[in-house]
Amino acid sequence: MARRTKTKQLSAEEVNEEIRRWTEEERISEIRSTLSSSINIKCRTRAQREVIKAIEDHDISIVTGPPGTGKTYLSCTRALKYIKDDHGTYKRIVLIKSVNVPKDEEIGYLKGTLEEKMELYVYPFISNFEKVIGKMGVQALRSSGTIEILPIKFALGVTLDDAIVIVDEAQQISKDNLRTLITRIGLNSKMIFLGDIKQKSVNQNRKSALEILIEHFVGIPEIGMVELGNEDVVRHPIIKKIIGVFDRIDKLEGLNGIK
Repeated sequence: MARRTKTKQLSAEEVNEEIRRWTEEERISEIRSTLSSSINIKCRTRAQREVIKAIEDHDISIVTGPPGTGKTYLSCTRALKYIKDDHGTYKRIVLIKSVNVPKDEEIGYLKGTLEEKMELYVYPFISNFEKVIGKMGVQALRSSGTIEILPIKFALGVTLDDAIVIVDEAQQISKDNLRTLITRIGLNSKMIFLGDIKQKSVNQNRKSALEILIEHFVGIPEIGMVELGNEDVVRHPIIKKIIGVFDRIDKLEGLNGIK
């Protein structure tokens, strides 16, 4: 007579662990499929190479510079490379961008849900990701939760483990929101702050997050900083000339006491 084999009854905790393991394996498989091609970071200047090194060597990086110097591109490309090459450590890219804008540009005036409104603000991130892995690749990573958008107002109480966190427009972020954001960094995570002090358009009489980071946090060993200049502009040759004109205007207004 054949002996019946007893099947081990899994506990609820063991079932959940198996589901988590299967889900993680499926996620990793999807990432490998999406990021099957190599990711090459195209640095055109010495300072741009220093940006990549700062991100690699520090837990928190501060990258400043005028428009067109590749701040967003370099950060997005290095983040994707981390996801591809070290998906065991870094499991997601979290995008944070200030929507703290002048009153006539407030986000509440835009139509749609909060997610639809945020989509417009994070377009620079998404377009840079698409340059590297294409539109379908970005859609796949967003669907799997590998690329996330986190509004600042929802960051309080969140711990960002196993993540590359990119914070854009830091010159528009307040001191209180900086305190909230910088203390969200968790285990196996990196945080990158991007900005340009000359593009500050709100709270002119108060120090922004970017200014506070530069004045008070640079010098902590785990925090690195790179300042890009006009010589690092790679978007279009005319931008260097445009920035030069605005610099002269700012200088003249300063001499004349105009704020």
